[in-house]
Amino acid sequence: MPHARTRWGIRIFYEVHEPDAPTSADPLVLVHGVGLSGRFWFDIPRSIACDAATRRRVITIDNRGTGRSDKPWGPYRMRDMADDVAAVLDACEIRRAVVAGFSLGGMVALNFAVRHPERLSGLVLLATTPGFPVGRVPGLGALARLFALPIAAGRRIRWLDRLLLSDQELDRAPEIFARWPATLRQDPMYLRTFAAQLAAAAGHTAGLRLSRIRCPTVVLAGADDILRSSTNAERIARRIPNSYVEVLPGVAHGIPWSNPRIIHHALEKLANVPLREPVADR
Repeated sequence: MPHARTRWGIRIFYEVHEPDAPTSADPLVLVHGVGLSGRFWFDIPRSIACDAATRRRVITIDNRGTGRSDKPWGPYRMRDMADDVAAVLDACEIRRAVVAGFSLGGMVALNFAVRHPERLSGLVLLATTPGFPVGRVPGLGALARLFALPIAAGRRIRWLDRLLLSDQELDRAPEIFARWPATLRQDPMYLRTFAAQLAAAAGHTAGLRLSRIRCPTVVLAGADDILRSSTNAERIARRIPNSYVEVLPGVAHGIPWSNPRIIHHALEKLANVPLREPVADR
């Protein structure tokens, strides 16, 4: 199984989904949310790789502490998780890529953009936050549900559905989460690494550095997200010069599962982001 090795010797698992025809498009790296391995992208990577409109090489990553990656005790830091993405690009011999991150993965992607701008040709951010002091923090109720995820993982509980889905989406919850129990048996959530990733998120402070990001950027958020308010998306987009922001009506935090075509949509928007500031030739 392919692993990248960080400078500290931590092994990061990644999976490559090759396109079904030659393409000149930059590869896409997908970075998932807290406690979730790359398997939780489900059919999205293969669909992107083989869809004529989005065809490209797609790499999914198991963040440290999840899936088939190493699970060090910590502490975890955002800068280290961003460097894990760079280590995967090195292992794949990829010079530049589009990086897409969901929730915690969006925080990792923002830190990657700040730390490794020369490796980035585009940025997609889903349901995430710019971090302290710019971001808007979630309410105590939403945080309590989030902290309970690794304990309740594998069981469908209505109040957990409400953390990830809007009222309009609740009737579809059995369909949306049908593959979660089997996937969690393969890649369970570990309480200690879940907590370590949350601690890294608490130390996420990229907000004041976002103006350094010059690559085209698409920021998507659900209008009904109680965990990462859409206000965060608007604040991110105001600080990144070449950005497009869209708030999706009737959508909550679980954007990749309620709409499996959302990354396709983001890549389409990314190709048409107007460049208000020049992107340096790298």
